[in-house]
Amino acid sequence: MKKFLNIKPRYIIAITAFIALIMVVSAYLELTQSRLELFHLMTEQAISLIETITISSSNTLTSSSEIEDLIAQRLLTAGRMIARLDSITHLKQTDLIKFAEENNIYRINIFDKNGNKILSNHTPEPEHKNLEAKNSPVDFIKPILQDQKQELVIGLKEARYENGMRYTVAVRRTKNKPGAIVLNVDAKYLLDFRKKIGIGKILQDIGNNDGIEYIILQDEEGIIAASQSVIETEPIEGDTFLLNANQTDTIHTRIHTTNGKEVFEVVKSFNVEGEKIGLLRLGLAMDEIHALNQRMIRRSIIISLVLLVILAIVISIIFINQNLQFVSREYEKIQTYTGNILQNMADAVITTDKNGIITIFNEQASKIFGIKTKDAIGKNLKEILGGKLNTIYESLKNYSPLKNEEFEIDFGYNGKILSVNTTLINNQLGELDAFTAVIRDLTEVRKMENQIKQRERLSAMGELASGVAHEIKNPLNSIYMIGQRFKKEFQPAANVSEYVLLTEALLSEIQRVNRIIQQFLSFARPPKLNLTEVFSKKLIEDIEIIFSSQAKEKGVNFETIQHDAMVLKIDYDKMKQALLNILQNALDATQKGGFIKLSLKSDKNKAIFTIEDTGEGIPQENLSKIFNLYFSTKKSGTGLGLSIVQQIISQHNGNISVESHLGKGTKFIIELPYK
Repeated sequence: MKKFLNIKPRYIIAITAFIALIMVVSAYLELTQSRLELFHLMTEQAISLIETITISSSNTLTSSSEIEDLIAQRLLTAGRMIARLDSITHLKQTDLIKFAEENNIYRINIFDKNGNKILSNHTPEPEHKNLEAKNSPVDFIKPILQDQKQELVIGLKEARYENGMRYTVAVRRTKNKPGAIVLNVDAKYLLDFRKKIGIGKILQDIGNNDGIEYIILQDEEGIIAASQSVIETEPIEGDTFLLNANQTDTIHTRIHTTNGKEVFEVVKSFNVEGEKIGLLRLGLAMDEIHALNQRMIRRSIIISLVLLVILAIVISIIFINQNLQFVSREYEKIQTYTGNILQNMADAVITTDKNGIITIFNEQASKIFGIKTKDAIGKNLKEILGGKLNTIYESLKNYSPLKNEEFEIDFGYNGKILSVNTTLINNQLGELDAFTAVIRDLTEVRKMENQIKQRERLSAMGELASGVAHEIKNPLNSIYMIGQRFKKEFQPAANVSEYVLLTEALLSEIQRVNRIIQQFLSFARPPKLNLTEVFSKKLIEDIEIIFSSQAKEKGVNFETIQHDAMVLKIDYDKMKQALLNILQNALDATQKGGFIKLSLKSDKNKAIFTIEDTGEGIPQENLSKIFNLYFSTKKSGTGLGLSIVQQIISQHNGNISVESHLGKGTKFIIELPYK
């Protein structure tokens, strides 16, 4: 700044004049650039309007066509029903009258094979005899009478004697009664609907908006539809610009003078379902552009005059301003960089001031606690978290930081395990200025650790089962053979019946032990999966067919929900066995009037089955044991069911977890890989 103050006055004047010249040129360039940007904005606006008009018009035509199809299908359905009734009974006029009233059908006429009307729900008016018919039904239904068509949608046609239009269909009678059945409805409401939503109505409604001078849809013959302000316009053939636009599908723009007024016109070929209808022209008012140009010119003049006065001051502070801008940009970069890091961290970050008012609440914190960031900022920490993590608030209150403290929070079924670290931030005076808590969600990690432990325990139990089974099986077979020999080859001199009973009991118990050994071996060496592609809908429906009757018999409500349809690569029989096993356990635990739900959804690369019940729940001390081999709380339970379920899920490279609360119910969650 000192060097700047030592510059000679003539240099300052020269610099000032040079900068003034630059400012004037810059103002001119800004004016030119702004004008180009305004025209670009107007072009974008016009293109959007044209696309809106095109889409709206196409939707209008599609809607009208859909309504006609619905009317036709309703009439054809009614015609088929009458044809069936006509084939099995002798219809009367009263039957047709009743059917027409119940189905809101205006006219039902039945013709024989020669085209003679033999029955109708309507008695002809006497005055119709003296009137000349506008059309003949035979002309319309000839393809049916000549066996060329079974059904025919005639569509809109003029009423035969009365004023108005009818929407008509025809259905062939049965072979034993040749002829045709003709049904129609009054088409007045359909025609009124077309008028209300037609292309002309759309153009008029949009054309009434401020800033739009006109909207015209025209072809080579003239105007098809236009806004209210348009009475006539130049033909396409007489205008080279319009002629070129009509021969291409691209958008053309120009500044056009009409009725002595400049407008910004955008022109585009108008096509509906690939068929060219005409040329769509949209004229936008340029009043705002002219006014803006004048304002910018006045502003440039004022800036140029004032610049001579203030430029000296500007030069003196320009260096300071540059430094300030540089510092501001760097600060914004750091702030943005820090904000992005905080928002994308895998850990939740919550920062408060010394009074506990939240100043930072990142995206992960929002996910963990189910509270939107905008709802948390500015609120007290205790008010937001409530009793979920009261220890964090106490840490702030007592100035005692937490280090890797783990907490288990209950969100109903969705319990979470969190690890919390807190930091106290002091100012230069050593006073508490802010408080930061970094929270890591360990729920999935702990769940994965439990899954690994369960699999290891399952594998160990399987190996133990296999070893025990092999050690017992051979001597057991020997004992069984000895027992058979005692039964067949030895006969005691006394107490023969008691001897027979004892040997039979011995053989029976040996067979029972052998069956237990077979279960051990089956569990230890499960057969390979027969993986096939299975539609999830079929799997869910088959389970519903099997299980719903059992639930209904017990008086339990059962529901299946499939959020996403998918093709699963699974062993169909084993997966069905696993799901039915869990459902059976749920049914055993649910009282009459309770509820069981099986749902399936996809999440990223996983197919997630959820089985929920409103049963008695599982005690917390048993949750870690339910997948253990031969663990059961049922009197008649074998303890193999859930162990086999876990084994099946593990063979599919999936995971199974359980959440339960006494008196509230249980939820099993099965996650399978899915692509």
